[in-house]
Amino acid sequence: MKRFLKIIKWTVYISVGLVSLVLISLFMYKTVLRSSTKIETPHGISSLEEITLGGLKQWIFIRSTDQNNPVLLFLHGGPGAPAPGMPSSRNQDAELIKHFTVVHWDQRGAGKSYDHDIPVSSMTIDRFVEDCNELIEYIRKRFSVQKVFLVAHSSGSVIGIKTAHKYPETIHAYVGVGQIINHHEQLRISHNFIVEEAERSGDVKTQNAIREIGPPPYDTPERLFKMQNYVFRLGGVIHDDSIKQIGGLLLSFFTSPEYSLSEGLENLMMKGLDFSTNAMWDEINDIDITKEIHSFKIPVYFFEGRYDMATPTVLVEIFYERLEAEKGKELIIFENSAHIPMIEEKEKYDDMLVNVVLKENLK
Repeated sequence: MKRFLKIIKWTVYISVGLVSLVLISLFMYKTVLRSSTKIETPHGISSLEEITLGGLKQWIFIRSTDQNNPVLLFLHGGPGAPAPGMPSSRNQDAELIKHFTVVHWDQRGAGKSYDHDIPVSSMTIDRFVEDCNELIEYIRKRFSVQKVFLVAHSSGSVIGIKTAHKYPETIHAYVGVGQIINHHEQLRISHNFIVEEAERSGDVKTQNAIREIGPPPYDTPERLFKMQNYVFRLGGVIHDDSIKQIGGLLLSFFTSPEYSLSEGLENLMMKGLDFSTNAMWDEINDIDITKEIHSFKIPVYFFEGRYDMATPTVLVEIFYERLEAEKGKELIIFENSAHIPMIEEKEKYDDMLVNVVLKENLK
């Protein structure tokens, strides 16, 4: 009995020691990251702010080596999962903040803006669009600018394209990255992709699991998540070196100086993703941009990964061909990317924003 108690005591000691070591390591990493990415230019800015949008407290993070730079507002995907976004911004935006004042926004129900008390009734696409417009108005006044560049990724691209279409007078240009066009069609293509890839691999276990999930439409978010998990595992989200890439994104929830450990844990557990998807489930299933947007009054760009099977590029290509854009349109294909070109081909992504989007619209 004494030996048993001794084993328990040392197990507790070791566990506490390991947890303490991890916490100390995270604190040190956050400190080093904050110091190594500190902006020290005379007109630079690095500001984490809580503001009110649509009657709800939400968080934004602003960074630039010169706050007189043109403003770029980035809308993360999910819904409810800001990766890439604010948590990884110190590492991802090193080049962009030399040319833009970059604003990251954790949308209602996501990241630092997640709260289980958020009214489910407020989780609508229209409300997100109005939140986005209120944020743009805040930015315009804050930095004395007439317009901003709007860049949106994945589910954020639904908010982004709708905002740009509804409020073109406040936006220089819109950039959709991994643009969502039609939810039903993208699920059909995604499902066909995983079925074909599983058959090609000869993995019977995977084939059976996919067969059990079944084809869309899905009646619950759980079945959708299971299907999307296989899209990721079979290379439709990140084309190359997926474990390293996604690991870095998830780790950023804990290593970001802007996130507390509890906020990082909530995001790693996908609480915002679960909450947002369940709250907006019916609307998500009805998304079809082709029914409401046929023309654009401002320049529009689409950054699409050749191997994207989460939001299949083929749907963007069809939409692009039919879209009327009086100020110009451009479809840029990232040949070595799937769904996250800002990470998979970071240099090209930065170059396209700086030397194409920025230069073409601030002549």
